[in-house]
Amino acid sequence: MEQELTYRLGESVFNLSRGTLHRGGELVLPRPKTFELLAYLARNPGRVVGKGELLDAVWPSTTVTEDSLTQCIRDARKCIGDERQAVIRTMPRRGYMFQPPPGTSSSQSLRPAPSGRESRLAEPCVAVLPFPSFGVNEVLRPVIEGVAEEITVVLSYFRTLSVLARYSTLALAGTQPERMQAALQEAEVDFVVEGRIENRDPPFNVVITLSDTQSARRLWTQGFHFEPDAALDSHALTARRIATALVFNIESAAMIRALPAHDGSAHAHLMQAMWLLRSEGEGGNGQTRAHLRAAIVLDPHLGLAHSFLAWTLAVENDYGRASPDLLDHALDSALRGVSLSPFEARCHRILGVILMFRRDFLAAETHYRRALELNPYDADTIAQMGWLQTIRGHAEEGLELLDSAIRINPIQPPLYQFGRGGALFMLGRYAEAARAYSGTPLKDVYRWALLSSCLASRSDHSRTEACAGQAGELQADLTIEMIRDAFILQHEIDRDCMRRGLQLADWSADSA
Repeated sequence: MEQELTYRLGESVFNLSRGTLHRGGELVLPRPKTFELLAYLARNPGRVVGKGELLDAVWPSTTVTEDSLTQCIRDARKCIGDERQAVIRTMPRRGYMFQPPPGTSSSQSLRPAPSGRESRLAEPCVAVLPFPSFGVNEVLRPVIEGVAEEITVVLSYFRTLSVLARYSTLALAGTQPERMQAALQEAEVDFVVEGRIENRDPPFNVVITLSDTQSARRLWTQGFHFEPDAALDSHALTARRIATALVFNIESAAMIRALPAHDGSAHAHLMQAMWLLRSEGEGGNGQTRAHLRAAIVLDPHLGLAHSFLAWTLAVENDYGRASPDLLDHALDSALRGVSLSPFEARCHRILGVILMFRRDFLAAETHYRRALELNPYDADTIAQMGWLQTIRGHAEEGLELLDSAIRINPIQPPLYQFGRGGALFMLGRYAEAARAYSGTPLKDVYRWALLSSCLASRSDHSRTEACAGQAGELQADLTIEMIRDAFILQHEIDRDCMRRGLQLADWSADSA
């Protein structure tokens, strides 16, 4: 058994074992010295710690003035919301004392240390180690170091993960190689991200590796190219693409790890449901819902499970073509998810989707924007906001958002290109729309109908007839009105625009 030391200070939760600090549900990333000072005080609660002792503990090999200590104390109070100086108290001419309010002082709980294939029931913890930049041009070294830091920041926005604080990862980076695995396990890190630069001059090739700390197995490796350019901010885009790929791989690995030992844990069921949604899309919805409902039974307050349950109901019932009663049911589940997890971006995104399907466009946009405030790096939210803008009559803006999502997410679901094709279709850019639809392996009657119209605009008669035939096989009674209504376009002028585009193929003009 091992001890975990956690302080709950109002809206702040300070976990010394994990090296994390959350405030109001948000991960806070304090400066390394600020975190080190806060940790030292928290390990000495109720005791006056002299200024000299703090200077020696936080700056052991550096000579600094008391001004640095005063600034560090100020930053620590700001991080934990201690504006009234009730937790970190100043003891005049003596030093400082860490004194949590009654009832919120340190809580130490015992739990089994992870061993073998066992894992905690909580979200997986990941550490992003600093990228070595030896040999890289001194001017460009901060760019390389910034990539690792940006990845850490982006990962911290995904609430199905816990990210080790940068202070702790810097300490881990100095560990001897033979001690690294043990040090990671002692810090309760489940997965570690490492990177290396394969060339000294731009364009750089960054090779990212994700490893399991329990087995020391390498789970995923991929190279990313980028040209440091402040105007294009390409290194930030590269970091976001890396982080998006990491989220997918970490959550999948966490699901596989949790399954044998903790089939009864709520988080394990949630991970399995999310994996099924990604890997099978519209298929396997019954199994996905079974996992989500099992997660809710085990933890009724798991907001993300309620939200994804709403999403599966919409997917299985033809998205926006679902019945009003079913969309009401999905809305109840999505609202429950947001009420339980108001700081989880994906809960707001799914609520936005359901509201969009119900034609409540203004409310949908409100929740999409809230999702992007909470996590501006979630490519799925960016893509869905792009589709919302398209059906609200802003196809240019929608296309820009969809293209941005595609740049960020190297593991794009087919719906990205489907949405992009829809935006291009609404703009009358039929040749580009045809290319987008041709790249989507969706077995969707509307995709075939729209693709046939795009091809007709290029006088590609044989392929037009073939695509129209595919649409007819999937739904023999399909009409232009049915297709147009399925896209839940907000304005009549856009519905007329789509009608004109569909008439290019003349495959169902007689039913119009």
